[in-house]
Amino acid sequence: MIQNKTAYWLLGVIVVAYAGIGALYAIYTPAWQAPDEPAHYNAIAQVATDGCCPVIAPGDWDSALLEKLKAGGFPENADLSSIEYEDHQPPLYYLIGAAVFLATGGSLLALRLMSVAMGTGAVIAAYVALARLYPRRKTLALSAAAFVAFLPQHVAILASVNNDSLGGMVLGILIVTCVTYAGNPVRINVKGQSEAYPLPSRPHAAALGGLAGVAFLTKLTLYLPAVIIVAIAIIARWRVERRDKRWLATETAWAAGMALAFGALWWIRNITVYGWPDLFGLARHNAVVVGQLRTAELADQIGIWPYIQQYATTVFNSFFGQFGWMGVPMPAATYYAILAFMLATLAGAAMLATRFRDRLEDYPSQGIALGVMGGALLAGLVGLIQYNFTFVQFQGRYLYPGLIPVAALVALGWQGWAFLIGRGMGAVWERWLAWLPVAALAWMPALAVWALFKWIVPNLK
Repeated sequence: MIQNKTAYWLLGVIVVAYAGIGALYAIYTPAWQAPDEPAHYNAIAQVATDGCCPVIAPGDWDSALLEKLKAGGFPENADLSSIEYEDHQPPLYYLIGAAVFLATGGSLLALRLMSVAMGTGAVIAAYVALARLYPRRKTLALSAAAFVAFLPQHVAILASVNNDSLGGMVLGILIVTCVTYAGNPVRINVKGQSEAYPLPSRPHAAALGGLAGVAFLTKLTLYLPAVIIVAIAIIARWRVERRDKRWLATETAWAAGMALAFGALWWIRNITVYGWPDLFGLARHNAVVVGQLRTAELADQIGIWPYIQQYATTVFNSFFGQFGWMGVPMPAATYYAILAFMLATLAGAAMLATRFRDRLEDYPSQGIALGVMGGALLAGLVGLIQYNFTFVQFQGRYLYPGLIPVAALVALGWQGWAFLIGRGMGAVWERWLAWLPVAALAWMPALAVWALFKWIVPNLK
């Protein structure tokens, strides 16, 4: 067990290192060479110059122009003003970005650095979530924070103009709030017994709903994970704590009421602009993006099994790093090495769950928190699959609503290996092996820097 002061100092090192690497990505990634960056930038520009909020309309998507610009590396004098297909997105990121836009004269670098700064929220949230889930094993929290901080594709996205940065921060804060609402961190009372976090110190269900409402105003892909993890937190706590149905109804009403109050601000606006029942602007978006490759078209062209293989391979690769507009992969050997690492992680997690489960704290409130984590991961998977029912979007970043749970899985997997290696070796070795989940990720910052200067910069000039 490490002291809080040491853990916070090491978390600070991770955050500073992330910010430094993120700044390098923001500076050295060529302009517009990140997925959808021109469209997000133009949405900010419209808010800054014309007020909130843009309206997606025919002409905002020109697939031929976009492909020409990508093929030409986005020439410096190219007119990008017509690329506006993100105008249907909720407004919060663009409102914040508009202030930076006006203060800096529309500097692309300043907006990228704003996104990098927002990305620290997800890194810190990963640490706090795991620290509260396993308060006597802060190395797990540090490992989770490091995975979120140094995942190359995540850094690349956070260093671009993209509402994923604010989305990750908001969802991370919501996960932490749900974990705390469930009764974590578990404490040892004066009798030496485990007990849940005191009720007066836990957040109210209204806080869960309010944060879900903020997620509704931030990014469309946050809707499903926000609803699922709040529902899991409330329902699981109701069952574990054996509350009555009145308690369940009251907590649900507070959470749902706050979430709907925030979301309604945006949905009513959309109805007035796009008409009923297009609450989210998606019907208008789908009508506008004529020419975007559809799933049915690709499956017909190449066959269902090659489609599934391409789908799975590209999602895996781009979760870890496939840069630019998905046109710059890393070497195949790198992905094989990452696959081996993840398989070892899963093996360690399986050992932890079957052979060493009694070595970690096991309290009902921790079970609720793990359910919240699982819900976020499931929501990310469902969202990715659902999106690809219509459009071909083999982008691993659509799984990032589940990034903190994946980071938790990595930390726990290597803790399983630590328990196996240290079995019967004594307390001294156990203390050293507690650092294995952190040490196992030592390659990730190096990979992030290497990917930038070895692959992104040379191939996206």
